[in-house]
Parts: sequence; structure tokens; C-alpha cells
Amino acid sequence: MVEGLLIGDDLLKAKVKGERAGAEVAGMRYVGYEVGVTERSVHVLGKHCRADIADEDYRYIVVPMDAITGLKMVDHTDHGQTIELQTADEDVTLQSEKQSTLSKNLERLFVLVCRLLA
Repeated sequence: MVEGLLIGDDLLKAKVKGERAGAEVAGMRYVGYEVGVTERSVHVLGKHCRADIADEDYRYIVVPMDAITGLKMVDHTDHGQTIELQTADEDVTLQSEKQSTLSKNLERLFVLVCRLLA
């Protein structure tokens, strides 16, 4: 079972943990997530899912920067700051659940990914 990001800290440009926040990874909803950004990819780990998942591929995905087709930050009244990352195959949604520190960290993550995509 995957317990954390499968990438060394020396390769990370940024790392954000949302322990009590919601995330949607590959169509599955999670409570708690971990996101790591490298020069060439975004790694996302969903922590706790209500569904019984036998296949770990649903909990952890690696999104290459060149596969990202859309990225936006939205302020939802019910979930706070939310980052939506789209690819041709998968979508990832990360929510702050109105946690102020997590909201700021998601904003920083959004700016970093935008710079890496530019």
C-alpha cells in the first residue's frame, strides 16, 4: 500500500498535504491528499476513500506536465479554494475545505505549476 509520495524530496519543487481536505483523483473521492510537484510532473496521492479499492493505481497518479490540458483555481463557497487539473485521460481536483493555510499553499502550488507550464 502506498503511504506517501513516491518521489525523493531532492526532486520536489513543492509539496502540499491536505490531511482533512477533499480530493478527487481519477474519478474517486478521497479525504486527505498529498501533492508533489517536480520539474516535469505532478504526483497526487489520495489518502482515505469510502470505496474498497483493491487496485492502488486509483490512489496514486503521476501527471506529466506536457499532459496537462487545463489548470484552474476556483473559490467555491462550500469547499474554499479548489485547484482543478485536467488531462486528456484524468482529472484531479484538490480542495482546501476553507482551511486558510491550505488555501495559501494551494495558491502557491497553482502559481508554481503555471510557471512550469509556461
